Amino acid sequence: MKNSYQQNEKRKVSWAKMKYKKAKVRRGELTLVFAFFFLFFLIRPGLALAFGQQTQAGKNQTHFYNVDRETTVEGQVVDLKFEARYQGKGHFLILMVKDSKSGEMFEVETAPAWFFHTDIHKGEKIRLIGSVAEDGQGQKFIMAREIRINNRTITLRDQRGFPAWSGGRGRGR
Repeated sequence: MKNSYQQNEKRKVSWAKMKYKKAKVRRGELTLVFAFFFLFFLIRPGLALAFGQQTQAGKNQTHFYNVDRETTVEGQVVDLKFEARYQGKGHFLILMVKDSKSGEMFEVETAPAWFFHTDIHKGEKIRLIGSVAEDGQGQKFIMAREIRINNRTITLRDQRGFPAWSGGRGRGR
């Protein structure tokens, strides 16, 4: 018959083996969980582009400022409105501007309403610098970088096109 010391040692060994087996299982489970999340976050941006929800006739998508497509427009504000341009973001101030030289109408995306603290009225003269972009349905519009109205210059984006409001409500003004 084995003494109690030998029995205790045997229990310790079997307990250690059991603990090791559990650790191996946990390690395998953790590897699977990690792999799942890694693949999910790797694939997720592509899925968002492929199956992204668009509202307001395809305008609800991300646009990037292209400095190579910058243009300057001088004209008159014909209309203005606030519109939800990007899903999950605030309403943007959108201006309709009639070019004084060509008579062409431009839709101009300025900035989120909470960022824009200047009164603009229909009929006012405006000069703007911005990048020409297209919405989801091929309609061209201008993403404003700088607006000059009432002898005041409002900088909405830096020289590279990064939004002044990108830090949130408290930054960039």
